[in-house]
Amino acid sequence: MDHLESIPLWTLVANIKQEISYGQGKLQTRYGTKQFSPGTKVYIIDWYAGMCQDITVIGLSRDTKKLITIVIRAEWVENFRVKLCYDSKVCSKIKAYFDKEETGMQSYTEKFINDMFIGIPQWNEPRP
Repeated sequence: MDHLESIPLWTLVANIKQEISYGQGKLQTRYGTKQFSPGTKVYIIDWYAGMCQDITVIGLSRDTKKLITIVIRAEWVENFRVKLCYDSKVCSKIKAYFDKEETGMQSYTEKFINDMFIGIPQWNEPRP
């Protein structure tokens, strides 16, 4: 194991909502998402700030109980908080995700985490 993987990373953490409205007119309800059970802790590692809808998360899959990295709707998560992640498997998945980026882990900073913490909940607020 790489010695850098044992260093904890600041992460934005949230939970999958219990009930999610979907379908035409959002009249139908499902419990959790197709990939995650309700209440599952997910680590938000990236966002699409220009679109204000989608986020990239790492969490335990509903079916396989293995960690998956997937893009989901920001409106499907709640209870945002910034925390240190000590889980070496999650930290290595974060590192692997950002290693594909041109800037690597340099873009995954405390400021980036705080920007997501401030920005993402605002996407879910009703607009006048």
